[in-house]
Amino acid sequence: MTLTKIVNSKLLAMLIGAWITYCAGVGDYGGAVFLLFFYSLMLWDLNTKKANGAGNTDGDK
Repeated sequence: MTLTKIVNSKLLAMLIGAWITYCAGVGDYGGAVFLLFFYSLMLWDLNTKKANGAGNTDGDK
């Protein structure tokens, strides 16, 4: 599976949201913050790959 499919997965987003809600409910804010940070890193990495993925478009070979 590619990173795009994993990051854009609605099931993964739902599971992460449910786990963050659980962590916040039991008072373990470290786990919730870590998951938010990790998921945002995956999104950032995906967006950087999209922005830089066009290759060499200035015509030089």
